[in-house]
Amino acid sequence: MKKFPKKIAMVSLAAMMGLAGCSTQQATEKTAEGNSEEAKEPVEITFWHVYSENFGAPVIKAMVDEFNSTHEDIKVKEVYNPDMYPGLMQNLQAEVAAGNPPSICMIGYNYIKYFAANFNYISPQDLIEQYVPEDKEYLSNTFMDNVLNLAQVDGEQIGMPYCISAPILCYNPELFEQAGLNPDERPKSWDEVREFAKQITEKTGEYGFYMQEYADNWAIQGLLESNGARMLEDNRAAFATQEGIDAYQILADMVLKDKSALHITADEGIQAFCNGKVGIACISSAKIGTVTQAAQFDVKGAEFPGFDGKERRLPTGGNFLPITAQTEEEQKAAWEFIKFAMQPEWLAKWTENTGYLPPRQEVVDEEGLKNYIEENQMLRVAFDEMDDLYSWAAYPGDMGTQAEQLLADTRDKILDGSQTPEEALKEAENTLNEMLEEQ
Repeated sequence: MKKFPKKIAMVSLAAMMGLAGCSTQQATEKTAEGNSEEAKEPVEITFWHVYSENFGAPVIKAMVDEFNSTHEDIKVKEVYNPDMYPGLMQNLQAEVAAGNPPSICMIGYNYIKYFAANFNYISPQDLIEQYVPEDKEYLSNTFMDNVLNLAQVDGEQIGMPYCISAPILCYNPELFEQAGLNPDERPKSWDEVREFAKQITEKTGEYGFYMQEYADNWAIQGLLESNGARMLEDNRAAFATQEGIDAYQILADMVLKDKSALHITADEGIQAFCNGKVGIACISSAKIGTVTQAAQFDVKGAEFPGFDGKERRLPTGGNFLPITAQTEEEQKAAWEFIKFAMQPEWLAKWTENTGYLPPRQEVVDEEGLKNYIEENQMLRVAFDEMDDLYSWAAYPGDMGTQAEQLLADTRDKILDGSQTPEEALKEAENTLNEMLEEQ
């Protein structure tokens, strides 16, 4: 674990007092000089995030503007990083190598072990102990233990948990009706998803299903683990079991055999759903706001499907906020901004605008958000899945980014038909286990 070296204390400057016998002009000059020195420039910090204009950025910008207007001694600059978490990680590596790291960055939970092993940061515990002992109860009073655990590695708090998302289904009731399906009856199992998708395609000519395809394995983890496979078990990849192969085969059959499912990028697939070209989409709850605002129909939601007689296991999506600032004043400023972002008011706005679940329980109990959840059927679905959330698989050491890319490539091989699920999963599992042995 890497941490920052001991910081050089900041030396405050004091204006020299005029000596006895100085002229009035000299005293005036010294007084003016003293006033100038006392007027300190605000501490500037950078906040890296992954949210675009049509996905969360307006709330981020409003929050930063409000903070800057109420904190004259701190100025926050928000910086958007395209391509979600993989894109931010690539940019972070480059900027750290150039000696220009951000003050706060947004790291996906799947990269937490890789981040902890490869980047400098200051843990919340250390920051509180060194600089703000009055906040010693902040973490325990603000978050539940299971939420704090999302941003921990081997018991150490790497950063602050921020966004929490769950995989859900959204569907087009108009296409359901056109296909002869009851829009009030949602698919509950993966076998039903395949049946519904096939019927939609046959009856309407549109695609029946799409599962989001970002450069990660998040949604696929829910599919495989809900059938009994495990992405990681006892520090070994364990997803190429018969259960994992069978689960992936359902998705492959929809794409390649039934021709009822799409295999395209996440932005393209979600847009196709919003355009009425897909009947059912498996997306992150974080996309609820995007989908409901963009769709030209009344979007309905359904819980992530399961397999008969098996425990449903859903990966916790989202991100945490580590402090990567390198000076004491920037670290203190970063801490103040993070606490500001964690206020119930802003967390509630974040949930309403995106669909992310808040990391603080009291936010859910606030009257405004509570009423909003009751009125938003898709958001209620996401909150109902909370009990089935498990950790997003995070690969250790230097293999974090390599593992995610390997699993994304594996998905492409399966869904473009170049390899069977059995061939691709066994090849990926063997490669990952060889990499794990070298850690």
